[in-house]
Amino acid sequence: MAVLFAVLACKKKEAAQAEDNYVFKIGLPLLSLCDVPVRIAIEKGYYEAEGLQWEVVQVGDGEAMNLLTNGNVDALNTLMISLIQPLANGLPVQIPLAMHTGCIKVLVPEDSPVQITAELKGKTIGVASPSANPGLFARRYLAGKGFKVDGENADVAFIYQSAAELPLLLEQGGADAIALTDPAVQIAQDTRGFRAIIDNGTDPDYKDEYCCVIPVRTQTIKAHPEETAKFLRAVQKAAQFVQENPDEAAQILSRAKRIPGDPQVNASIFKTFSYRASVSQALPALERNAKAMQGIGILKPDVDVDKLVKDVYVVVPGVPDSLF
Repeated sequence: MAVLFAVLACKKKEAAQAEDNYVFKIGLPLLSLCDVPVRIAIEKGYYEAEGLQWEVVQVGDGEAMNLLTNGNVDALNTLMISLIQPLANGLPVQIPLAMHTGCIKVLVPEDSPVQITAELKGKTIGVASPSANPGLFARRYLAGKGFKVDGENADVAFIYQSAAELPLLLEQGGADAIALTDPAVQIAQDTRGFRAIIDNGTDPDYKDEYCCVIPVRTQTIKAHPEETAKFLRAVQKAAQFVQENPDEAAQILSRAKRIPGDPQVNASIFKTFSYRASVSQALPALERNAKAMQGIGILKPDVDVDKLVKDVYVVVPGVPDSLF
């Protein structure tokens, strides 16, 4: 019996050591203002303060889902709307934290005759691709306003161009509107005088919905719950810092070369988001996006949305709901 207890104690110690020695892999895209708290946590030492061992994995365009699936990253920041179809297809992640509101706009030229959303009927909207987040949001938004967004006799036509070229497309009259995320939105507005006809950061139906979330690999949450909690708490602290100190946050990231661009412009963008990272707000964001994506045909009718939401939303022990 003594031998058995010794073996069990040894295994328990080994498990604890494995937890202590786990290196949490944080995915970072090359250019993003949405995941500023993830980056600020690096510069402010919040991960170390939590006792987390970590490393950064650079995430190229279109790589996020594969990296999460393959276990090359444990967590990253992304738009909720981009996760819905992959989740229905079995993406092995859960969502324990909502990051912020705001960041997607549909722009028109300053002199456009389009003054209200209803006047987009019969118009063309430029988006980067059928699966690009801004385009998905535009479809969701317009469908919610009664537009037919796909198929024959659709009320609006979507045309495709690389995200970098969309502002020029709009300026030259190749589209009536374009859908983009920040910082491209702010740059286009500042340099070309475009105005927002749709803004998920100010629209009454969307301004309180968290658009960006932190998906974490389900296996990581199960095998390393304490490390997951350390990561999430550090991100919450960093989000609070950005919310309360946007100008300083922009300067810190500029000096560290964590994000490009003018720090004053970046700070002005931070101020349009609400970086009140929340555990509980991930649930309504997930529910609303999943139901909307099924409503416009992105999810098949036979997908059990309620089960999907129940399986994906998770509360990690030791993580406060919010610091606000």
